[in-house]
Amino acid sequence: MGRQSPYINRELSWLDFNGRVLEEAKDKNNPLLERLKFLSIFCSNLDEFFMVRVGGLFDQSLTGLLGEDTITGMTPENQLKEIFVKARNMITSYNEIQQSLFSELRKIDIKQIEPERLSTRNVKILQAEFIRTTKPLLSTIIVDGKHPFPYLPNKAVFHAARLRGKNSEKLGLMLFPEAAGKIVFLDTDDLSYFLVEDIAKKFAADMFPKHEVLEVGKFHVTHNADVVLDDDVIQNENNFRQAMQQILEQRKRLMPVRLETDLSVTSPLSQELASRLNLKPEQVFSQTGPLDMSVIWKVVDAAKAKGYAGHFFPDMKSVYVPGLIRGESVIRQVKSNDYLMIHPYVNFDAVLALLREAAYDDTVIAIRQTLYRVSGDSEVVKYLVAAAENGKEVTVLVELKARFDEANNIGWAAKLEDAGCRVIYGRDYLKIHSKLLLVTRNSPKGLRYTAHISTGNYNEKTANLYTDIGILTSNEDIAGDIILFFRELGTGITGEEYRLFDVSPNGIRQKLYDLIDQEIVNLRQYGRGRIVIKINALADKDMIDHLVKASKAGVKIDLIVRGICCLKAGIPGVTENIRVISVVGRYLEHSRVYWFLGGGDEQLFISSADLMTRNLDRRMEVLCPVLDKAIAKRIKDTVFTLLKDITKGRVMQPDGSYLRLDIEDGIENTQMVQYAKCALDYKKQLPQKRKHLPKSFRHMVGGALIRLGRRISPGASPY
Repeated sequence: MGRQSPYINRELSWLDFNGRVLEEAKDKNNPLLERLKFLSIFCSNLDEFFMVRVGGLFDQSLTGLLGEDTITGMTPENQLKEIFVKARNMITSYNEIQQSLFSELRKIDIKQIEPERLSTRNVKILQAEFIRTTKPLLSTIIVDGKHPFPYLPNKAVFHAARLRGKNSEKLGLMLFPEAAGKIVFLDTDDLSYFLVEDIAKKFAADMFPKHEVLEVGKFHVTHNADVVLDDDVIQNENNFRQAMQQILEQRKRLMPVRLETDLSVTSPLSQELASRLNLKPEQVFSQTGPLDMSVIWKVVDAAKAKGYAGHFFPDMKSVYVPGLIRGESVIRQVKSNDYLMIHPYVNFDAVLALLREAAYDDTVIAIRQTLYRVSGDSEVVKYLVAAAENGKEVTVLVELKARFDEANNIGWAAKLEDAGCRVIYGRDYLKIHSKLLLVTRNSPKGLRYTAHISTGNYNEKTANLYTDIGILTSNEDIAGDIILFFRELGTGITGEEYRLFDVSPNGIRQKLYDLIDQEIVNLRQYGRGRIVIKINALADKDMIDHLVKASKAGVKIDLIVRGICCLKAGIPGVTENIRVISVVGRYLEHSRVYWFLGGGDEQLFISSADLMTRNLDRRMEVLCPVLDKAIAKRIKDTVFTLLKDITKGRVMQPDGSYLRLDIEDGIENTQMVQYAKCALDYKKQLPQKRKHLPKSFRHMVGGALIRLGRRISPGASPY
């Protein structure tokens, strides 16, 4: 009998990750309304998975594109079969968790009004409201030869009815305009609301007079959204933005891949809808509660406004960059020191302050920046526009191929161009995923630079939700590499070697291979081989094979992988020296850190790149060494702490499943521990008269440090 395979299918691994998100909705250690958020996040994650990954597999199955999975050898058909089995089991768990959660919400007077539970009097009141506000918005169709089954927009909620007429049964549809309201809050002391989708279902018979309604149900359809640009479009730079707009239109009308309904999967109406949509039985899912779980965010917002603060995580007041003085010149302060930003514990304000200063400083002559995902009302773009209008040379890479942010980025690109910025859309066939900012200014001693390099996007909103690492520096080698990077963007070639950066698609893969191989050498020469990597996903077979080779040689490897991990850890004789930890907590773990430390000469890097084939071969990504020893020590401490999270950490088992991490020297809720450390670092620099922090702030920081206890001293390393 051969050894167990070290590989896991990418799609099944992703579903397991979303299962860990669902576990957070079930975890009673989380506040009730935070659990509700996790439930909605689980649904939106699953929607995108079906639109992109399942949609892509159907394309492969129909056309033969790409063939089998290069990691596990599974065909598209086999992957789809296992996906649907696993997804169905997850939806069963989801339905149970949702019903339990909504029951708990009712106990604190957050009530979804269900029409079937109302008294006769209240039903009449609701019916009058339906006739007044909802019925005028509904379109009805009875499907027949003159009224064909319509195209149904992606993820919108509709209603279907099985109707009995004089001579036969027919299919009736009730269609909402996409802009219609989805939720109505009642004017009561508690937080009561009803869903428009439920009211429409209750009074469906009113919409089909002269027919007997035999069965009625809610449903929505998920369409394939895995649209790719063809080669001709990519090469035609003049029409690139226009072509992306056409792609967005195409995405709206691709084939269905999933039907969700509140009906039984085997009901006649479900089967009729599946037949009309050309879906197989395994593509039909029965779901309780709201079909459109995005409405839950309105409930969450209403609960915040109505005084339910005790059922959320405590407010976390992020701090300014420790060491930097707020209100003073960022450029001047960064001239003499590098500064570390650990989001969301450290806020994004210093980056905005740097851009604002650069826009209005007469000595600044140029700004270069990459934009992958920005917020809808971006302060970043506002300052870039101001800089261009003030005569600065502003060069901005706007990645129009950032999935599901294309429309947003198209709009920002047009605004930047109108202001006089030089906008670059990237290179043929490559997404630009790097996170770089460079401010160039004139000084009496010549050109001087202020740079920011990050693992996360220039998005002030997600900087409050994602854990990321950013470094502010005036290092001339880093500045020179950013200049070289933009030159490569503009020409496709550089003619020069990067000084510090390794850049994909040509540099990062080989650099990491060399670093992994060096740890094998270190083990043989010094008896020590050690690798610690923190990423979002591991899904490149060759990289997995290199890690397996190092494990077999005896190198100790810790991988903190939040999401997809296609490597099975802990298999005797194969990956027994590899441990995989996944941390799913209050904030989305998004930073990428690569740490090689076996030979005594430690090397630490931050990056925009995960260990996925697309990051290593089909994107421009940057791997940057951390040069400042104090910053490196702080990043290492962050990574080490995550390896010991016994509250939100899960450790992979040899079969690929995950169990809660349970170790003697574990640390509780390491995200809050990191926040406490950032807050205390910031407090140390404050003038004495400003060191008095709010009681709630002191309580949160103190609590996190008490939980940490004496198990780790500041800056200590376990290695």
